[in-house]
Formats: sequence, C-alpha cells, structure tokens
Amino acid sequence: MRGVRSILLLLSLLLGVQTFHILRKPKSKNHQEITRMAILRATANVCKTLDPGFKKPEELDTKTLAKACNHKNYESNFEMGVKMICFHNVMIDIKHVSSEKHHFDSEKFEGGKELIIKGIDDISNHVSNGKFDDARKALGGILHTLQDFYSHSNWIELGNDKPYTALISRKTQLSNLAGDKKTCVENPSDHSSGAKLLESIIKEKILTSGYFGKNKPKGKCSHGGALDFTTGRGKSWDGTNKDFNESNHGSLHDKASSVAIDATVELLEKIQRKIKNDKFLRLVGLHEEKPKGSLKTKLSPFSLESRYKDIQGQPS
Repeated sequence: MRGVRSILLLLSLLLGVQTFHILRKPKSKNHQEITRMAILRATANVCKTLDPGFKKPEELDTKTLAKACNHKNYESNFEMGVKMICFHNVMIDIKHVSSEKHHFDSEKFEGGKELIIKGIDDISNHVSNGKFDDARKALGGILHTLQDFYSHSNWIELGNDKPYTALISRKTQLSNLAGDKKTCVENPSDHSSGAKLLESIIKEKILTSGYFGKNKPKGKCSHGGALDFTTGRGKSWDGTNKDFNESNHGSLHDKASSVAIDATVELLEKIQRKIKNDKFLRLVGLHEEKPKGSLKTKLSPFSLESRYKDIQGQPS
C-alpha cells in the first residue's frame, strides 16, 4: 500500500494535478511565482514605511528591491530567503500530498483555516525565539495552503476578486459553507468547461471545493485531473480546479492566481504587523544574516530541479 501511495505521489508531482503547480506551465503561475511576487510586494511596502524617500523599482526583483531598500549588500541573502520560503511551500505537495486540509480539498475549510492560524502563531513564536529558519519553513507551508484555496474552492466562480480575509482571522468565522448541500450537476455534457456548479450554489454564494482521491459524496464536485478518481473513469475533465490555464476551470486561472497573490500579501502584512518591520525583513532574508537550510529534494531522479529553478538556486 505504501509503495502504491509513493508512486501516486511521484506521478502527481510530475503531472501537477493537485495544486497551483510546483512545476512550470506556459502562461500560468505556479506556487513559487505567486509567493515570490507577494514577498517582493510586501517587502516593498515595508521599505516604503521605513523610508519616505523610497522609490519602488519598475522591475521588481530581489536585486533591485534590495538596492531600493538601501540593503544592496544583502541582496544574495534576500534571494536565498525568498527561495527557502518558496521551497518549503513546494514541500507541502511532497509531504502532505494526500492531506485534504493542506489543500482545501473536499470542503475541508475549517481544517485549512486552522493550519493557517496555527502557522501564524508558530511563525511569531519562532521569530520571538530567534529561530528564523523555522519561521521561514512554517511560512512557506501556510502560504501553500492559503494559495490553494483560490484554485481549489469556488471563491472565484462566485464572482469574488478580493481575498477571503476570514481565512487568516481567528475572530472571523467562515460562512455560507456547503455542508451537506449538493454542489455540482451530475454528468455534465460540456467537456470543455469542466464541472458544472449548481445554479443555486452560485446564486446563494455557497462555498465549496472539489473532492480529490478515490471517493466523494453524491452530488459533490470533483477536483479533476488525471489522478483524481472521484470523477469516474474517462472523466478527468469533470473538475473545478484552476491550477493552470488548461485545467478544468482554467479560464479562471489568471483571476485565481491574481487573488492568491493579493491574499499572500495580506497574510505577509499581518505577520509583519505582529513581528514588526526589522524582524520581517530578517524573515524574508533582507538582512545581514544569511538564511540556512537545504534546497535539495529526494525527487532529483525525476528532474524536479530542472523544472523548479528555485531548488537549484537559480532566480525565478
């Protein structure tokens, strides 16, 4: 059984069926790109707060931003910090490939939120104890889960173009969850547009997400993709994920990835307010201390490094 699960894990990583992608797809954004863009934006906002004369670079990357923040000497540390956070983001798909709550699959909204809230506390505690490498690991992990919400749920299909702030707020309850309600039409005939959400789900703004794996309750949506057996044989197209432009609801990928970037910035800024500006800059690597850790993975025989440049140490 363990051998079968290992094979499915490797196949899922190579095919990219369970996430915004850790591999690169043409005209699509993967987890690394979403994370990198958000870190740069959040860091630029911190530098602007610290320096009224700060000018945001037209071409935003770790090199130009380090210089604009008057920390040019730390640009290599900044690049490594971003890479480490991206790497730990990717590792969620390796370590927790079948965990529904880590990906907001199968309507596990409360479980996914609990991971994020706990992660925020863990990051704050690690930073307080000077354990910035542990904080980066925790940060990468919860960013993956948060980002998957926008690809795996129907938040975008409901017409939303802003982050769901309740996901990162301990005090705000998640609302309008599907529960036992049916969410998708059985056996849709239009293969080109993926699974069909019930009109009542859209009209009533009810939140759901696709099921992934072997089984799902009748009337629920599937995640979709080559290794999602909940769709039934020969129906891999019958899903709701927006992981890349050619996925089941791929026409909404650009919107989903855009909101995921905004949500990532929102979470980073929440963390920044908890740990303060100087420690936030150290967290992302814009600091004299070089981030520690390995960017290696046991999946090297499957050429993951060549597809995920951050593992090799190359700029994204």
